[in-house]
Amino acid sequence: MKNNLPAKDISISLEKSLKKVREKLIAQEKKNDGYLVVAGKDGKVKKIPAKDL
Repeated sequence: MKNNLPAKDISISLEKSLKKVREKLIAQEKKNDGYLVVAGKDGKVKKIPAKDL
């Protein structure tokens, strides 16, 4: 099945989907009083409490 959407439309769609996933993940971790592990700009791993986001 061929997708006729231009690459820009797909990028926008993916970006919106990833934003929704991030929001749901943060909300779930806040509810569980959990942490998120992210990589900083320097490449070092950081553990951030979800309540601080």
